[in-house]
Amino acid sequence: MKQIFSIALLFLMLSVSGNAQSLDWPVKRKIDLASGFGDMRANRFHSGVDIRTGGAVGEAVFSPVAGYVWRVRTSYEGYGKVIYIMGNDGCYYVFAHLAKFIPSIDNYVKTAQLSSKRYFVDLYPPADSLKIRKGQLIAQSGQTGAGAPHLHFEKRSPDNQPINPLTHGFSLSDNVRPMFTRVGFKIIDDTSMFESGVRKMFYDVRKTESAGRYVLDTVLYFNRPFGIMADCFDLMRPSGMKRTVRKLSLYVDDQLYYESLFDTLNYESEQSVNFEYDYGEFVEDRPKVRRLFEDKWNQYRGSKSANGSRGYIGRKGTDNLGVRSARVVAEDCCGNVSELGFKFIYGPAENIFHLDSTITTDSGSTLFYFKPIREFKLFGIDSVIAFKASKNSWNASTRVKTEYSDDGSLICRTDSRIHPGLVLRLFIFTKSGGLIRDNLFHGILDKISKSARKIEATVDDEGLWVDILSTNKGASKAWVKLYHDSTLLGTWQARMLTIKNYRCFIAPSPELATITKIEVILNASPDYKGTTVKSFRAYAVGYGRRTIKAGDKFEVSFEENSLYNPLFIQIKTNIIFRKSVLRLNSDHYEILPEAFLCREEFEVSIEMIGEFPKNDLSGICWLDKKENKWVWLENERDGDSNRLRTKSLGGGSFAVVIDYDPPSIKNLNVRANKKYRNANIPIRFELSDTLSGFEDDRNILIKLDGDWMIPEYDPETFICQTAPIKSLEPGEHHLAIIVTDRMGNKVEKYLKFWIRPKSQKR
Repeated sequence: MKQIFSIALLFLMLSVSGNAQSLDWPVKRKIDLASGFGDMRANRFHSGVDIRTGGAVGEAVFSPVAGYVWRVRTSYEGYGKVIYIMGNDGCYYVFAHLAKFIPSIDNYVKTAQLSSKRYFVDLYPPADSLKIRKGQLIAQSGQTGAGAPHLHFEKRSPDNQPINPLTHGFSLSDNVRPMFTRVGFKIIDDTSMFESGVRKMFYDVRKTESAGRYVLDTVLYFNRPFGIMADCFDLMRPSGMKRTVRKLSLYVDDQLYYESLFDTLNYESEQSVNFEYDYGEFVEDRPKVRRLFEDKWNQYRGSKSANGSRGYIGRKGTDNLGVRSARVVAEDCCGNVSELGFKFIYGPAENIFHLDSTITTDSGSTLFYFKPIREFKLFGIDSVIAFKASKNSWNASTRVKTEYSDDGSLICRTDSRIHPGLVLRLFIFTKSGGLIRDNLFHGILDKISKSARKIEATVDDEGLWVDILSTNKGASKAWVKLYHDSTLLGTWQARMLTIKNYRCFIAPSPELATITKIEVILNASPDYKGTTVKSFRAYAVGYGRRTIKAGDKFEVSFEENSLYNPLFIQIKTNIIFRKSVLRLNSDHYEILPEAFLCREEFEVSIEMIGEFPKNDLSGICWLDKKENKWVWLENERDGDSNRLRTKSLGGGSFAVVIDYDPPSIKNLNVRANKKYRNANIPIRFELSDTLSGFEDDRNILIKLDGDWMIPEYDPETFICQTAPIKSLEPGEHHLAIIVTDRMGNKVEKYLKFWIRPKSQKR
């Protein structure tokens, strides 16, 4: 009990002291970071910092503390060669992607590798068996595992959880303020859209002449609950690498709404990275967009709402109407601060002005009288203009004159008898520079002549979108009906964006389990006959276990906890006629949307159409569209059947691909029948495979004179190397390299070479 209390007290002291106890960095060069603590990675936080090593391997790595080697691991992926040191201060220190260990650690690792005949080892030496002094050389930096040459460095608390080195003992020189590039806004209910017909939007921000000050010049209008996102990053130097910002604070009307701080992480909640950042932006290679509002799945303890609002603006109890101000304050680990400020207007769910009466005069003019809501003065209205809808835009109408008074009275007057199909709405300009678009007040016809010309239905990670193209000169209400076969599932009203374009958003629900038909009606009532899309199929998943089939060849199965939130998916089948030419053993299948968040992997199953021996060389692959290549997935076969199964964390394109090709060995540095002076000659070659790749280190067998050699391989550079454990005797030696990919395709290379006696001349 006393020991537990001591460790807890030590951790508390470390947390509070911050940089008070300065530690030496593990490299002697000037510190330049490529990645920061808390940066977004696929399905996890970056739990340390990446120290640049000048683009080269071989940088000397020193221990910042005294202690002992607690763990050492070698792998082709992930951290590659990595050392974990338990410091005498009770904290853990991690050094990853190493090229070489010091002899004492290297001998310990190689002994285990030779004993198990495995390159992959995960070792926990006896406590204090490999003691380390403070400042002692422990390794050389490299690029093993993943990424370009660099040193991944972590500090962990006594309970083995990541803590930010920059706020826990390691200081550096940094006088560059964080930088903002965009600010984003996200609808947080299940039904609404912004005026532009989207649920998420971003705006570029402008840097002012004041140091660290950014502004959004546009004053936006909102009338639905929303959250704010900040696209920002931190730099150590003006041309340095972008890293996440340590602390972000959101203030609304000078009241703290939300705060996100990266000082400590927790491995149990590492998937919360998908809600701390915006996942959609990450998928599009914009990984620095931080959410400043809560999500029920975000278990990261460093982010929290300050006032019970969950960071939502416009939520019940926080829906103050009128002109409001917001600012996001960004602070890095060295105390450099930047601030993004902007104004916005929050309005009622309905119109600010309500049409009270319409009068037609003897001269043929039409007068529209409006009454404002009680709080209209909060918006600081400067002027109101009636705009008319054209095919694809809204324009001020010369046929309508608007008279607005400070007391809120508003009259719109037409110069002649108004056409029934002239679509009008009020554009309200505020003294703060904002624009409020009130809803339509004239021109929606009971019936229009033509039905929808084009209907496009798509799914994304939030729901179903139906886009409607009309060729009518007038406008009407638009309705969307969803069916399962002949059964009506529901009716939704679409929003008119322009006379030509309508849009409808539909969130998933259990009642919409299977959609087989969409009907669009352009009329006052949804009871009219509309235009149907019969080829559309979508499925609502995330309400328990469900298997969806596309024909009898393709299946996708979701378990109870596969998804965070329900969503619609589509499955599209592309028939491939020349499968053998394309080396395919199935048709091509697409799961849409291509990117969505999963809690756990779901199953994808495809039945092959080929026969033995093609089936034994086949596996399900996912198409990487950015690289335009197939990515081999882990496959299982249903007994002796032709059906393969794999796991996935997202959608995209899948097919069964045949791997005929053996691995390739190139540029072997040891030549057949050649004599060498170096009795410790390293063996090095390029090793690659076109498709299925290598499952692990056991796919690579190197023998020298019949003895197993340690195969060190880098899948990114394709370099495979090994070296004799002890000096070779003069004379003839035999080298065998046998490499097998996942499908059993094999390449073999055998040769003999000689080591010259030391006294023998060339």
